[in-house]
Amino acid sequence: MSELEIALTKVRPYILDKLGWPDQLISHYGRVPVQIGTGTVWADFVCYISHHRRVVPWLLIEVKRQGESPEQAVPQAESYALIIRSPFFAVTDGHQFDFYMTGDSQGRSIKLDTLPPRPTKEYLLEGAEFVTIPASIDELVNDFIAGLQADKKFFDDTNRHEENVRQLNQTIFQDLTGITPEILKKAINDHVMIKPPNKNDIFDEIDGDFNKVMKFLKTIDEFQGDPVQNIKSLCEESKIRGGGIFFITQLLAGAHPDEYVILEANVSKALRHLGITDILVQNDTANGYIYINEICKKLYKEKLKERLKKWGFGLPATHNFLWHYYAYYRKNHKWS
Repeated sequence: MSELEIALTKVRPYILDKLGWPDQLISHYGRVPVQIGTGTVWADFVCYISHHRRVVPWLLIEVKRQGESPEQAVPQAESYALIIRSPFFAVTDGHQFDFYMTGDSQGRSIKLDTLPPRPTKEYLLEGAEFVTIPASIDELVNDFIAGLQADKKFFDDTNRHEENVRQLNQTIFQDLTGITPEILKKAINDHVMIKPPNKNDIFDEIDGDFNKVMKFLKTIDEFQGDPVQNIKSLCEESKIRGGGIFFITQLLAGAHPDEYVILEANVSKALRHLGITDILVQNDTANGYIYINEICKKLYKEKLKERLKKWGFGLPATHNFLWHYYAYYRKNHKWS
């Protein structure tokens, strides 16, 4: 079994059934960012407690393939637990579970001969927030709306992003079975942000193996199952030459405009600068993109959706809000 299969068929059921942890307080597999230096790695599972309606790490679990010694994974799991301040951690191959109390530094953790202690029920209540949008965002949203009203260039740029997503949806994904190579190339040329060398490679793929490209598009259109694994598959197994993760996520936004947003580095930087995320999570990996995408959806739903309704702007406008904030507004209080 692969590590993913062990995680989903062995470890997660163990967390639910043996540890009795509420589903809503268990992270998705491989979705917990851990900052090491200037980079980000991803912990396998974290069981959280609810404290003042915010989640707090309680138990970090690292998964290894069968045949790999769990003891060899202890330093890695211990370092992750220290960084995210999880008081307990475990390593497992799906059969053997070794639990530890996290020490005050690397190499000083204590192995347990029982399950880690379970907090009282008030700390296991569902409804806690994994990410909280600070109240200070409200004033910034007011300025964003004022900027859209006063700055035609900024409004037109925001509208262009919205229109690109709308056109990708209508031209490609509303009638995927009827699309031709010529229609697809025109849609990419007109509505996808991509530089000529990569664009030429993608066009060569379309002309050379259209069936492969159609399979690629169908996967994006259906996009069932774990989104991180789907994106990894699109980047590796089903890779279209010239089409990296930024290209993939633009098509994802076109196929599912209410679920996925186009992201660039300034978006992640904006979230960190505004205090919405604790660390800088790069969005050019599958894990990073899905992590940031979920935060952008929450931001849109809670702070932007109602304010943008009069223009018909949807989730794509979240990109412009954050991108222009970091690129322009934080420096000179102008949106463009």
